Amino acid sequence: MIFIYLQIRWRFVPLGQHFQLYPAVVDGVAGGVLGYVLMSFSIQVTAETIVDLRFIPPMLLILFGGVMSAVVSAVLIIAGRFEFGFTTSAVAAMVLMAILVIGFIWVQQVHRKKYPDLNQYKQGLLMIIFSNVVFSVIITYLVQDATILASLIPTYWVISMIGGLTSVFFVEYILKTQYLLLKYEKESTTDFLTGLNNVRQFDAIWNELMHQAMDKKERLSLFIIDIDHFKHVNDTYGHPIGDKILVELGKILKSTTRSFDVVSRNGGEEFSVILPDCPHPQALDIAERVRQTVEAHPFPVSSKERINITISIGVATYPETVGDPNQMVDSADECLYEAKRAGRNRVCGNYEGK
Repeated sequence: MIFIYLQIRWRFVPLGQHFQLYPAVVDGVAGGVLGYVLMSFSIQVTAETIVDLRFIPPMLLILFGGVMSAVVSAVLIIAGRFEFGFTTSAVAAMVLMAILVIGFIWVQQVHRKKYPDLNQYKQGLLMIIFSNVVFSVIITYLVQDATILASLIPTYWVISMIGGLTSVFFVEYILKTQYLLLKYEKESTTDFLTGLNNVRQFDAIWNELMHQAMDKKERLSLFIIDIDHFKHVNDTYGHPIGDKILVELGKILKSTTRSFDVVSRNGGEEFSVILPDCPHPQALDIAERVRQTVEAHPFPVSSKERINITISIGVATYPETVGDPNQMVDSADECLYEAKRAGRNRVCGNYEGK
């Protein structure tokens, strides 16, 4: 149930948003359902008393979710227990669950402050021990049969330890696996330095938008951008400063292009911008705005020193300058080289072959 629920949850709520209200309530309801299922597989000790592992959902939610989720699940588990009959044992179970939730919160909050390195396994073990102690006291009051208690309490301690720690390990493993999967998926499409699309993602988006433009007969523009004399910047100020300039340039490209344009770092000091449904004159205007903004921007190289850099931009547009969109990258590259040959710090668009 935990595995299936987490897979469904991550389809709708991104990882790391469990402290928001809606996911917290959903997690709590899921924990309540799991607790109800656990009660359906109880050990019948007496006519009124059942024993099970219903403490596990609130414990897991305290460890991996939040207090609100745990409280919601506890309330639902208490309500579900009364469906098995309104008895003294049911009231005792309600008291037990309330004490457990408060105790779990105490273990997490107090021990986290005193022992910052206390991981989920250690916290889970403390919670299980606390749960077992409280359970032993309450079950002794309810049953009051030494023969039954002599076998029940030790057995329950062993089973709860195994079940509780296994569930903590299981959730921890799933969370780490999901985190690494999302991390690798993001890294496979994102430039590690600037956070822009990398060349792999550029190719994927470019192919999609190129075919879309052909099918819908829309215009499509492309910038290929290169920093002028960037090797000199690296040689003079060092690669760490060069990296900071690349990051800053990426932010400028994002802020000076349209919100739906696709900005990528294609490698080294080369960037690109895909402009869907953008005619060539407008693309040239946007490119010139980008160029002027970069030229006027002071890039910090130390706490006191600022430098200015320039960029050259090659612009190609389908179908106005390039009849075959498959040739647009090469055409934009040619325009970029033309801008470099003409003295750099300029935009070249090769409009209508001129």
